[in-house]
Amino acid sequence: MRRIAPRLPLLFFASFFAVISTGCATRTETVDVSVRNDAAQPVTVWLTKMGGPEQEGWRSPESIAINFVVGEEPIGGVIVPPKSTARTGKRSGKFDPESYPVLRVYRGEMKLSEMLANGKDSPNRADVVLNPGPTRLVVVDEGGKLSVLPVDSSSSMNSPGPKP
Repeated sequence: MRRIAPRLPLLFFASFFAVISTGCATRTETVDVSVRNDAAQPVTVWLTKMGGPEQEGWRSPESIAINFVVGEEPIGGVIVPPKSTARTGKRSGKFDPESYPVLRVYRGEMKLSEMLANGKDSPNRADVVLNPGPTRLVVVDEGGKLSVLPVDSSSSMNSPGPKP
């Protein structure tokens, strides 16, 4: 009995660690986004994610400002002139269980400081939660509020917020 008792805490710890590490696993998702700008002025689109882990090419404007990310790292944003289309191509990212990919659309040619000034409730910003796969969107200006709509029913788009 003495030989078994010291092993029980070790077995308990090993099984507890296995459960914890399995629950925190990241998943890889790939998005392929196309954004057509039907608004009267340029828009700035930014591919990011809500939640972790931090990842090159997926950082939000806030993360870049806080962490002073500079150098050769690709940023997630591009300016789309009126009547033009921008495409991400297939972009893969790693996501924690509670994180998800997001496309942010800002009205105008935004600098980083201007993006930071336009929070999620701003009429100059629209956030679109993306599902894996292709997503085709169109940007319109409806009564002074920026709107992002699916081009067709095959688009994988959700309302903002965590996935169920």
